[in-house]
Amino acid sequence: MKKGFTLIELLIVMVVVAVLVSVALPKYYASMERGRSVEGINNLRAVSDAANAQYILNGNSYPSFLFSSNAQNVADITKSQYFGTPQITGSGTELRVTSVRTDGSYHLLAYNSGGELQYIQCVGAADTCLNIGMELSGGKYVMDFTK
Repeated sequence: MKKGFTLIELLIVMVVVAVLVSVALPKYYASMERGRSVEGINNLRAVSDAANAQYILNGNSYPSFLFSSNAQNVADITKSQYFGTPQITGSGTELRVTSVRTDGSYHLLAYNSGGELQYIQCVGAADTCLNIGMELSGGKYVMDFTK
C-alpha cells in the first residue's frame, strides 16, 4: 500500500483553498480601505475642529484667513499618507473641507455650519463609500454628526 495523496485529493484541496481565498480577499481589501479611510476622516475632523474654534473666536463667523493660503496650516495638523492635504472653501457661516484619496478613487468632504461639523460625505463609487462606513442619506453617502 502506497502512502501519500492522490491527484484527485490534491485537486480537491486546491479548489477548496481557491474558494476560501476568493471569498476572503474582497473582505480583506474592504477592511484595509476602511482602515485607510480613518486617516482621511480624522484629518477632516481635526481641520474642522480647528476651524470651528476660530469660528467661535471670530464672533460666529469663519475668519477669511481660513480660505486664503491655508495649505501650510492644514498640513501642520494633518497626516497625509493615504489622503492629500485637505482644502478649505466657504465663507461666513459655512465651511467645507475636502480631502482626496491619493489614488484618486474617492474624496471626503466635511461640511461645517454655524461652528459645528454637520457631516462628512464620501464622493466616489457607491460600494467604496459603503465599505468605509458611510450611510446613504438623501442621495448622498454621509457620516452624520448632527444626531
